[in-house]
Amino acid sequence: MATQPSTSPETGEPQLSAVPAPPGPGEMTLLEHLKELRNRLIVTAIFVVVGVAVCLYFWETILGWMLAPAREQDPTFQVSSFSPIDRIGIWFKIGMYGGLAMASPVIIYETMAFVLPGLTPKEKRLLLPGMLGVVMCLLGGMAFAYWIILPASLGFLLDLGSDQIQNVIGIKAYVDFVVRIVFWVGVAFELPIVLALLGKLNVVRAGQMLHFWRYALVLIFIIAAVVTPTPDALTMSLVVAPLVALYGIGMLLAKLLQPRQPASATE
Repeated sequence: MATQPSTSPETGEPQLSAVPAPPGPGEMTLLEHLKELRNRLIVTAIFVVVGVAVCLYFWETILGWMLAPAREQDPTFQVSSFSPIDRIGIWFKIGMYGGLAMASPVIIYETMAFVLPGLTPKEKRLLLPGMLGVVMCLLGGMAFAYWIILPASLGFLLDLGSDQIQNVIGIKAYVDFVVRIVFWVGVAFELPIVLALLGKLNVVRAGQMLHFWRYALVLIFIIAAVVTPTPDALTMSLVVAPLVALYGIGMLLAKLLQPRQPASATE
């Protein structure tokens, strides 16, 4: 908002009135920002729809991948349908979550690109590595959950009391179990990126993160308890151990990226 001089109709003396200042060179108007946001939302929506369509078409193949960790523990493992709408429900769930996972790099890129004009040149240089880090941590966390946590967790849970209890598991409950672990473990693996961002913004410094490691450990156990839908200690431990390691990696990244303090502040 800029002020421009105007003349009073009564006294004829100059006055200052608030008039929106025209955008400077290279700046975008509000309407241009809204148009850019619309275009990026359209691109994101197209990729999400395409990803959902692909996952809906190959949903039986994806379901086979989801059943594979349980069948590694028990080759005769089968799931049951307890409602006429169970199949259509998991069909849509596989399509939605799979489509979002496939389109996640585009979603992250379009979000970053929309913010890009407001960043400084130094921050723009960090954009691409940051975006790649977010995608790699998300996919790495999902892969870790699928190949490490799920087989160990299902092996323990399906064998518990197997001499007295027969496993009759509903397809909806099983898919919810797998999706919850894989998705939320992938999100939890974003911890190093979050800590690096906090260090870069100078919200918290690496030394402070190291000093408060006990509170961080308690928070990690809380996150593991929320992420894992089972009360057993084995599954929780499989989530806690990598999160502790990722906390250490996040501290190192924050140490590298945090701005230097002046000598007077250090003293």
